[in-house]
Amino acid sequence: MPSYFRDVDPRELRPPHSRPVADPAKLARQIAQFGASTAGMPPPEVYEGTDGVLVVYDGVTRATRAAMLAPGTLIRVRVVGRIRRAFGPDPKIGDQVP
Repeated sequence: MPSYFRDVDPRELRPPHSRPVADPAKLARQIAQFGASTAGMPPPEVYEGTDGVLVVYDGVTRATRAAMLAPGTLIRVRVVGRIRRAFGPDPKIGDQVP
């Protein structure tokens, strides 16, 4: 499957089970360096589940920063493949940020 880009709300993305939250030190560093801006930010890489839900595999901290500081703003993600599993019941990034 070739990869493609999509604009999505970062609060709707699911983090992977291996890394359910963003690294706090890395998140603080990115906020200090970039603030709420997504300019120059590489797109997070995501996989699409069988139910159409997107799961972040590279860029959890970037997606969390965008969800925290710019709620409602869409970010560009790179869909790199599909996973044969439904992720709908899993927690969203938006559930973890204030």
